[in-house]
Amino acid sequence: MTEPTSALFAPLPGRGFIKVDDEEAAQFLQTILTANIDQISAGGCAPGALLTPQGRILHDMMIYYCSAVSDAGSHFIIETDGAGLADLFTRLRRYRLRRPVGLRVVEDMTIWLCWGAPFDVEGVYHDPRHQSLGYRWLGQGDEMPPFATIATRGEITQWQALRIAAGVPEGPIDLTPERALMLEAGLDMLGAVDFEKGCYIGQEVTARTHYRGLVKRRLVPLRLPAGVPPTPGTEILLGEKAVATTKTAAKTEGGSLCLALIKLSDLHLVLDGAAKLQIDGSPADLVIPDWMQPLPNPARTDKAG
Repeated sequence: MTEPTSALFAPLPGRGFIKVDDEEAAQFLQTILTANIDQISAGGCAPGALLTPQGRILHDMMIYYCSAVSDAGSHFIIETDGAGLADLFTRLRRYRLRRPVGLRVVEDMTIWLCWGAPFDVEGVYHDPRHQSLGYRWLGQGDEMPPFATIATRGEITQWQALRIAAGVPEGPIDLTPERALMLEAGLDMLGAVDFEKGCYIGQEVTARTHYRGLVKRRLVPLRLPAGVPPTPGTEILLGEKAVATTKTAAKTEGGSLCLALIKLSDLHLVLDGAAKLQIDGSPADLVIPDWMQPLPNPARTDKAG
């Protein structure tokens, strides 16, 4: 496709990359990560995570299956938050033991994103989490993405606003390491965990939470009026009581958006009109995306406030 589109593109900074290859690469990843590696098609990608044995998120990631003419050249690229790259690499090496699996940090790689219009370009990965998030492309060095000739250079903050509006968490601000749970973040509904694939690290706790309906909180988008987006960690009030803090945020044309992890009982109070949320003295409106509705009912033991 060579005709110009209304799409925008930009690099996503702050990311790190690990190449996983050799004969048991897929089997190795299948036994430790939440994603079903066997279901990622050649030239496709999927979100996933590495958990603690207690089911808490250590590292969220996007996993790419990079196909080649021969199976010997096929490999996986794990894209994750750059600040946690060294820790993730150390953990993967620890779990590898003596298996024939190659692990290597890829130093000179950039992830480019393109959003705002559909197109068909070879070698581009479709972001499976939400249709508004568009496409991804892995580049080496100073390479420009193939969609650069049909899209206009944008700002990554524009994509971040779309991500937050879609309720899609990404990185350690949204998913606090060793505290965040897959189901509270909605990652089960975003394709980052497969309950049918068998064992992986943290599988028992994650499956029990799923089948018993033990989720008490939900990561949701909030919309604020015009102003500077709140700094991560800003208090969120329900009436006069602090009930949560903000996570990633981005400016929009009509104000700003942020993500927040809030108790389901408090969310239902807001949805029922019995209470309102505030951030820095300004009203904060729930903007629940379609895929997240309806929100689960709170557990009987979950009290609001």
